[in-house]
Amino acid sequence: MLKVCASISLGLVLGQITSHAQGYAPAAAPARPAPASAGMSAPVGGMFESNTFLEMANRAFDPSSDSMDFENGSFAWKGRTFNLTSQRAFRARFERFLLASPTEEEESYALLMNDVLQRLSVANDRSDDAIIETWEMLFRAARFDTDGGNSTIVANQVFNAWRIRKEMRGEAMTQRELADVRRYQQEVVANRALMLEKIQEQREKDSVRATSGNSGKGKKTDPGALASEGAFRALELAETEAKLIAMEGQAALTGIQAKLQMQSQIVAFLVQRRYQHALVLSGFYQLLFKGSQQQLEVGKGELKSFFPNTDMVFTVDMMAFVANEAITDVNKGVDAVNTAYAEDRAIIALERLQETFFLGEYMPELNAIPVDQRRKLLDLYRDMMEAVELAEAKDYNGVAQYAERIALIAKDFPKMRVLSSVETAKSMSDMAVFAASQYRNLGDIDKARAELQQAIDIWPSNPSIREFQQETTKLATAGSQGVQIFDDLYKRGDHRGIYDRRMDLGFALAEDTARRPLLMEVIEQVSTIDLLVAQSAEALKQGDPYVAWELLAEAAKFDADDAPMNRARAELAPRVADFVVYLDRAQRQAEEAQHAGSLAAFLAAQDIYPASRMCREGIERESSALMAHLSQQTEAGEE
Repeated sequence: MLKVCASISLGLVLGQITSHAQGYAPAAAPARPAPASAGMSAPVGGMFESNTFLEMANRAFDPSSDSMDFENGSFAWKGRTFNLTSQRAFRARFERFLLASPTEEEESYALLMNDVLQRLSVANDRSDDAIIETWEMLFRAARFDTDGGNSTIVANQVFNAWRIRKEMRGEAMTQRELADVRRYQQEVVANRALMLEKIQEQREKDSVRATSGNSGKGKKTDPGALASEGAFRALELAETEAKLIAMEGQAALTGIQAKLQMQSQIVAFLVQRRYQHALVLSGFYQLLFKGSQQQLEVGKGELKSFFPNTDMVFTVDMMAFVANEAITDVNKGVDAVNTAYAEDRAIIALERLQETFFLGEYMPELNAIPVDQRRKLLDLYRDMMEAVELAEAKDYNGVAQYAERIALIAKDFPKMRVLSSVETAKSMSDMAVFAASQYRNLGDIDKARAELQQAIDIWPSNPSIREFQQETTKLATAGSQGVQIFDDLYKRGDHRGIYDRRMDLGFALAEDTARRPLLMEVIEQVSTIDLLVAQSAEALKQGDPYVAWELLAEAAKFDADDAPMNRARAELAPRVADFVVYLDRAQRQAEEAQHAGSLAAFLAAQDIYPASRMCREGIERESSALMAHLSQQTEAGEE
C-alpha cells in the first residue's frame, strides 16, 4: 500500500495547527483481470530473455519507498520520482475526475486496449497478418477521446520501423550487387597482366595469318599502357569499396535510429504514466527486432532508479515489467478505494483514491468507481481542502467548524485530535498575550512586543490580541499625562498614590531614564510596607499583638505617612497601649540623651513583652550609650 503525504490529508491539517502552536458506498467492484503481458520477448532456446530480472523483481522493488509530495508536485513510486507539474493543476484534474461519469465509450476503449495487449502476447498468433490486424486496431483506439492520440503515436512508430526495415532490404539487395561487382573488379586487378599477355598473343596470331607467312615476332605489350590500365582498375575497385562501406554504415545507423526512437517513446510513455501504451509499443518492439537487440540504448537512467544497487542488463522487457507493475497497483488501488468506502472509511478511501489517481490517471480501471461514490468523496475532498486552507491561514475557529462538518461525512475522521490541536494553539496564543501584558505593565516594551508578535503568529484572529491593543491604546493616551501626575505625587510625598497608579505610570515612564528609577524605588518601598502590614495582620490573627506592632513600627521607617499602615497602627494601639507607652517614652528620652531613663523604659517594656526585638535592640543601644556617658563623666572628674 502506498504511503500518502497529500495536501488534503488529516496529517497536514494537524501539522499546520501544531507547527503554528509550537511557535510559542457501494460494495467493492470485483477486480478486473490484469492485461496479458506484452512485455516478453519470443522464446529463444526455450528460455525467456528476461528471467534474470523477473527473479529479482520482488527484491529490487522497495514498497516502503512509495510516497507522494504534492507540495513539490512529485510522486515517488517503486523508488522512481515522477514529476506531477503544479499542485493546483493536478488538484483541478482530480476534481474533474470526481465530477466525471463513466461512459460506454470508455468501457469500449478499455476492452479494445485489453484486446490489443492480448493479441501481442506470446501465447497468441504472431503471424504477419495477425500483427498487421493488431496494428490496424490502434487507429480504432485513437478515435476515443480517452486515448488522447497516443495510439496513433504507437502506430506511427511501428510503421516507421516497418518502412526502415523495407528500405534496409532494398539497400541489402544493392549491397549484394555491389559485392558482385567488387569481386569481379578484384579478379580483374589481380590478373590484369596475364589477361593482357593473352590478348597480345591472340593479336599476333591473327596478324600472322593476315600477312601469309610473315615470320617476324609480334609487338610486345606496352608497359606504360599496362600500368595505366591497372591504375584505372584499382581506382574502380576503391570506389566500389567506398560505396559498400557507406551503405553498410547507413544501414547500421538507420537500424539504430529505429530502435532509439521506439525505446525513447516507451520511456516517455512510462514517465507520462501511459502504461498500456508502453506495453503495446514494447510488444511491437519485440516483434520487430530480434532477441539480440532487446537491450536498452536509452532510458537506462530512468530504469536504473527502479532497480538500485543492481548490475542487471536493462532490456525492453524490464520497461514492460514496470508498466505491468503500475497497472497491477492501480487495480489494487481501485479495489482498496471501493472496499474502504463500503466499510464507511471515507478518509482512507479518499487517500487511496488520490494515490491511485496520481499513479494511473489514464488507466480505464478508475472508471470502475461509481458516480455517487465519486460525488461524496468530492464533497469530502473540498471540505478537507477548505480546512487545510483555514489551517494555513490560522483561522482555528473555522478549522473547528469544518472538523465538525467533516466528522458527519466521514466516520473515520479523528475530530477530537483536530479539536485538541486547535485548543492547544489557542491556549499558546492566549499565554503569549498574557505574557505581553505582564511585560507591558513592567515597562519592558521590547519583550512585550516580542510576545505579542508570537501570539499573532500562532493565532492572528485571537480576540485577546484586540483587547490587548485597546488597553495599550488607552495606556498610551494616558501616558502623555503620566509625567505630570508622577511629578505632582512625588513632590507631595504621596508614595501610595504613585503605587496605586504604577501600571499607568510604568508605561508612561518606560523611556524616562530620570523618573523611572524613582518610580521603581517608590514601588519597592510601598510593596515592602504592604508586606509588613500583611505580616502584622497575620501575627494578630495568631494572637501576637506585640509582634504585629513591631512589624508596623518597622513599616513606619519606610514611610511614616502611609495611610494603610497608620490605619493598622491606630486599630492595634489600644491592645498594646501599655507596651507602646513605654516604647514611646524610651524613644523620646533617647532622643533627649536621657539614656538612663530610656534604658529603664525599654526594660519596663521588655517586662511586658520579653521577646520584643525592639526592646532588645534599644536596651543594647542605650546601655552602650549610658556606659559611654558614665565613662566620660569619670574621666572628666579625674581631670
